[in-house]
Amino acid sequence: MRRSRPRPRLALAGALLLSLLCATAALAQDGNEQPAPSDLESMDLEQLTNLKVEKVYGVSKFEQVVTEAPASVTVITSDEIRRYGWRTMADVLNATRGFFTTYDRNYSYIGTRGFNRPGDYNTRLLLLVDGHRINDAIYESASIGTEFILDMALIDRIEIIRGPSSSLYGAGAFFGVINVICKTAKQIEGVEVGGGWGSQQTGSGRITYGKLFDGGELLVSGSGYSSRGNDRLFFPAFNDPATNNGIAGNMDRDRNYSLFLSGHLQDLTLTGALVSRDKRVPTASFGTIFNDPRTNSNDRRSFLDLRYDKAIDGTGVTARLFYDELRFTGNFAYDKTGDDPVFYPATYVNRDDHLARWWGAELQASRQLLPRLQLTGGMKFRDDFQIEIPNYDAVPGGRRLDNSRSDVFYALFGQAELRILDTLILNAGVRYDHYETFGGATSPRLALIYTPVEGTVFKLVYGQAFRAPNAYELYYNDVFNGYATSPATLRPETVRSYEAIYEQYYGDVVRTSASLFYNKIDNLISYQDVSPTQVAFANVERVKAVGGEFEIEGQWNSGFAARSSYGFVAARDQGTDQSLDYSPRHLVKLNLTAPLYLKKVFAGIELQGVSRREFTHSGGQVASPGYLVTNATLSTTALLPGLEASFSVYNLLDRRLQDPATTDHVQSLIPQDGRTYRFLFNYRF
Repeated sequence: MRRSRPRPRLALAGALLLSLLCATAALAQDGNEQPAPSDLESMDLEQLTNLKVEKVYGVSKFEQVVTEAPASVTVITSDEIRRYGWRTMADVLNATRGFFTTYDRNYSYIGTRGFNRPGDYNTRLLLLVDGHRINDAIYESASIGTEFILDMALIDRIEIIRGPSSSLYGAGAFFGVINVICKTAKQIEGVEVGGGWGSQQTGSGRITYGKLFDGGELLVSGSGYSSRGNDRLFFPAFNDPATNNGIAGNMDRDRNYSLFLSGHLQDLTLTGALVSRDKRVPTASFGTIFNDPRTNSNDRRSFLDLRYDKAIDGTGVTARLFYDELRFTGNFAYDKTGDDPVFYPATYVNRDDHLARWWGAELQASRQLLPRLQLTGGMKFRDDFQIEIPNYDAVPGGRRLDNSRSDVFYALFGQAELRILDTLILNAGVRYDHYETFGGATSPRLALIYTPVEGTVFKLVYGQAFRAPNAYELYYNDVFNGYATSPATLRPETVRSYEAIYEQYYGDVVRTSASLFYNKIDNLISYQDVSPTQVAFANVERVKAVGGEFEIEGQWNSGFAARSSYGFVAARDQGTDQSLDYSPRHLVKLNLTAPLYLKKVFAGIELQGVSRREFTHSGGQVASPGYLVTNATLSTTALLPGLEASFSVYNLLDRRLQDPATTDHVQSLIPQDGRTYRFLFNYRF
């Protein structure tokens, strides 16, 4: 498959973050009519240790307070999504400590802790929706743009779990897990209508129905989205009269629709979702004709998931049966060349028409065996019974390559959480996965969690994870355009990770977090030349990354909230001893929310800073400039009964932004949007 894909002054940015956070605290104090516990100096010991910490599920596959979870976790709420105007999962990750994204005007690609590889369709992070795996069976891609399977208005919260998690989740949980938890019918209880419009002729609509009944509930939702996109994108690499002087006109169109169903009856929950998205590709990637509207991609993803949850004699049992489907159609417009058959027209479309269907089952049990010991174990089976990845020229009698595969895998996992002392927890887990393609992989995780006093937490975490070569890397074959089938000896990527985490809580007001990590990655799968005209995937790289992250966040009774973070990472290719391509050394984030009227009208502002990213392109070393971008949102809840509304301005200062391009592009930099805006409303009957 071929899926199209000024340095910030960091000292000034850091000073700005610190000053804004301090200003927030001062404003919070002034805005309270009654004394609030935001003044740390005036808080007594009881207030300081009266912790109000979030609970998470995805770290250990059972609910636990975040201070006892064996990972560094960020929880994003629906209130934050609304108050900052986040439109996609990519927006959420861009605002989250240690993450960044790259957009090639077709898909958004996740970067984390210095790692963002060309040709990687988000295969190294696991994306879940209510525990159901969204990464597909061909590309193992975690879709985070407008092709994400869920409308953002249906999200209750998001658990972002850092670090290798293959000990519970297997392949794909290489750098972490993103667990999206949906709203329930109880949170809707009636009919909710939503809509929005904005710049670039963008419009959206949604209708959601939630109903409670004896012993169960039902939630049904449908959404649609359409955007003309940026109708005049200029690419200097094509600045020639023969290619419209480098201007791609009306080539950024993006449309989708999605459906969601969740029904609960006693111990059974049925969840289903579907998204279909069509996107024009303006970049002329893969050598296609510039400014030709026939070049586009269509993604259609769906699943059904039946889950059984029951507590049986003190043992929590979860069983899951699921069916998934993915269809990708990629159209690529080409000029006829001397290598094409003589009967071909002057221009034609080459097409990927890929289909995957798979089903599987999971069983998990968790039990408090002793007062200080909790055991969790389970098994999983998945049958990828239909994997079709053909490529052909859409010309009568044209060339065609058919490729059909199937695969079966199973896994067993176990985890023990032992409370050695009241202040010391040992968490140990291991999982074994077995694939038909390469055999088995074992993934352990070990964590010590120490709480010397309430509110102070130290965590030491060691983990190993793997990423299995996917069907696209193993079998995709397009000899017409330079892609060869990868050898059967393609092995899994592996990572060994060491992380030290320190978290400090000051009551339910302020939290700080600091972490140091070291990742060592072997057998990285990347493109490799196998002939003068063809490339294939191979295990060709070893990488090590050392870095640290710091975050401070606060929430005050007045309604003010702030979160600020800084991340540093040095990632190097051990073979060349060079800095890893596409890897920024510095990330700076700030999110600030301020109530303007009776805690019903809020202003939200965010700053995102990314340092320059160097990479090799067309045989030379280039770099995308660093940037500091500002977004702002004005939102209201309950100002009128049942009505929520927001107005957002993105790239408020209209900065010139560019993301790195992969070697699949002629151009080395991809322009991003300037200032844009969106108005959004939800009304509940």
